[in-house]
Amino acid sequence: MKYSVIPIPYLPGCPIHFMMNDTNSEELHQHSGLEIIWLFTGKLKVTIGPYDYHLHEDDLLLINHFESHRVIPQALNTRFIQLHMDSLFIYKHNHDFYSLNYDLKSFKNSEDNQHPYDVVRILFSQLIAYPNKGSRAKNKDVLRLLGYLTSRFSRKLPTPEPENRALNKDFNIVQQILNRVELDFKGKVTLNQIAREQHYNSSYLSDIFRKNVGVTFKAYLEEVRIRYSLFLLQNQGTSIMNVALSSGFSDEKSYYKAIKSKFSLTPLQLRKKYQEGNNDGPDLLGASNEPLIHHYASLPIELKTIEEHTIHSAIVKDIQADGYELKQVWNKMMNIGSANTLLNQNIRDQIKEMREEIPIEYLRFEGVFNQELDVIQKDREGLKFNWKFINNILDYMRELELKPFICLSYMPLLFASKSTSFFNYQGNTSPPKEMSQWLSLVQSFMMNCINRYGLDTVSEWYFQIWTEFPVHGIHWSGTLEQYFELYKQTALLIKGISPSLKVGPAAENFHTDDQLSEKLLEFCQENAVPLDFYSCNIYHNRVKFKDWLERSQTSPVDIKVIPFQYEAKNHTKHLLEKTHRMLKAHDKEDMEFIVTRWNFSWDVTNFLHDTAFMATFIIDNMLDPAAVHAKAIGFLSASDILYEWDIKSNPFFGGTGLVNTEGIKKSAYYAFVFLSKLGGTVFAKGKNYIMTKQGGNIQILAYNHTYPDQLFMKGDQSEQHSYDIFEESNDMLFNIHLQNIYGTYKCKQYSLNRKHGSAYDEWIRMGEYADLNHEETDYLKNISRPSLQLKQLTLTGDFHLTLHVPVHGIECIILNKFYK
Repeated sequence: MKYSVIPIPYLPGCPIHFMMNDTNSEELHQHSGLEIIWLFTGKLKVTIGPYDYHLHEDDLLLINHFESHRVIPQALNTRFIQLHMDSLFIYKHNHDFYSLNYDLKSFKNSEDNQHPYDVVRILFSQLIAYPNKGSRAKNKDVLRLLGYLTSRFSRKLPTPEPENRALNKDFNIVQQILNRVELDFKGKVTLNQIAREQHYNSSYLSDIFRKNVGVTFKAYLEEVRIRYSLFLLQNQGTSIMNVALSSGFSDEKSYYKAIKSKFSLTPLQLRKKYQEGNNDGPDLLGASNEPLIHHYASLPIELKTIEEHTIHSAIVKDIQADGYELKQVWNKMMNIGSANTLLNQNIRDQIKEMREEIPIEYLRFEGVFNQELDVIQKDREGLKFNWKFINNILDYMRELELKPFICLSYMPLLFASKSTSFFNYQGNTSPPKEMSQWLSLVQSFMMNCINRYGLDTVSEWYFQIWTEFPVHGIHWSGTLEQYFELYKQTALLIKGISPSLKVGPAAENFHTDDQLSEKLLEFCQENAVPLDFYSCNIYHNRVKFKDWLERSQTSPVDIKVIPFQYEAKNHTKHLLEKTHRMLKAHDKEDMEFIVTRWNFSWDVTNFLHDTAFMATFIIDNMLDPAAVHAKAIGFLSASDILYEWDIKSNPFFGGTGLVNTEGIKKSAYYAFVFLSKLGGTVFAKGKNYIMTKQGGNIQILAYNHTYPDQLFMKGDQSEQHSYDIFEESNDMLFNIHLQNIYGTYKCKQYSLNRKHGSAYDEWIRMGEYADLNHEETDYLKNISRPSLQLKQLTLTGDFHLTLHVPVHGIECIILNKFYK
């Protein structure tokens, strides 16, 4: 990659430099220090390395030290400002600077989560709005901005792997030399010395340095020394000799010559000019007139806002206050994928253990007619139905007192009209060749269930006719009208057996803006077709269908090649409310509304499913007021052991389950455990907390939910490290005061966050072993549990509690009353 190193024209005593609408930035270049770009109006494309970022009004972006970049306006009215901060000044106040990387991109955060960036905007604008401050006062303001940038937006650079050195070899060598100069310019550093240390030929280093930087090593070294000396010149008590020697020059004469050549002034004349001329910076008249500068410069900012990154909440609640019933939609149903999964003993063990901590009522599965269950057998007498494997599954569920939510799918190959299929197990997605064959299959299955378990028992089950509505042939390769006919005939058959049996349609999937299930509601009403419940699937990922349909067709589909984008934080809430309004409009408000499958994503390679983020995502959505529109919200899925897609060799690969393939519980698992501990009556609820009671017991749940940033949502950050893709957020501090609470209580405090209870984070720390032995697996199983503190309290009216909740963290407090 061709680039050039450009010097920033810092003025004596001023560690910052501003540029307005710099057209020279359109060429690919780099420079020392930090650069912040603030777009006032128009559009701007900023290229950093191989990535393009598109800025809009009020966006901020930070360029790191010696990061190759260019800035290209995309509209005629584009106005922007660049703030440069001298690396030598930064290093003087922060010796970790050269090992830090800053990630400041305000467009990563949604509009309602701009607080950390607003702090930067305020500090930035105050530097512009008051340009005539003295050097010391201005430097103090710069340090305040720098301190905030470092504490909020920086992280340690990873140690470069040895093999990466060969990648773009010249570029890496020059980067090392540039940093070495900035660290050692006060001494007698030479290119020959660096060449010997790095085992390079000095002529080779000289050539590539001049080629990439644009000047010789000696000229660049002198430029750095001059830059540093400009700080010292402003100190009236320091002699020119001391300035020269302290900046790395061999004597006063060589320093005099360098300054004279650059500024056409002697060092004394330069000092006098900038002390008496009040020239503390460039002319910022154009920038200071910007409306955004005036707006942010006028905003108050408290010192603690800069120094502390914690949101404080003071909560005072009376436990005797009137409350309301908590509708627990999260523990009604869980998904387990295809029916065949339940023949796996590992899955059975996981479900049994889960049942002890999470009171699931229904277990939903699909694929009851799939080939691997050997439902249809052929002999000399013709076709016959075999329910042996299905009955084994249903018997197992009866033992655990779990009720089945059965999806009648997919089409048996012998009955299928086409060879279209989906998923690894090749579930056939086509309509039947003959409707009578399909109906005889369903009739036999229903009678098997009723005869084996009794009509009263089976009437408590749910029977969903097919999986999802047809979109681009994914789950149904027939037409919409063909599905309507399949639903009609099947529903009439089941209801003809007994009106008490529950039937409902395939799930709305929201893959497109059209809500196809609305047409089904109209069809059922016009044709007197029974409909006991309505269902939908809600995920925050969406297939970029235009890109996906242009792919080369493969069978089965490789999920890694499906292009995804993601929806906004309130996506689940939006769809719940939208569906409720739709049902109400069709006079179906009282119909059972079930979200059959719900998760952040159905992509079984999405690493977020394994992280601590998932626990807060689950709690935040399950406690949202919109959740009460549904009777049940079924999580996808109970386990990572799914047969729909490839199961990866890594213990953590992004599977959609609460438990991984080794039986290690993820953070998401404990979200359901905590929700299940809540009482039936809510006496206090607010942003990021809920308080409930059950009898004399009290339950408090506080959480800190942070959503992925805007770049990730567009599908632009799939390769980034797990926790680098979230919006900037604050820790939370809850100061809770409960009133009218009396008696002796056993207090349990559970803490779940990245340090406590996240097996994924511990696995990353261990080195991401792909193959865990028994000892390592048992270790992670133990580490996956939240931390627990126990104590006994005697309360005489008041209870004070302080909870520190980090980002992606949850605190669960249980107060169990002792009765004598």
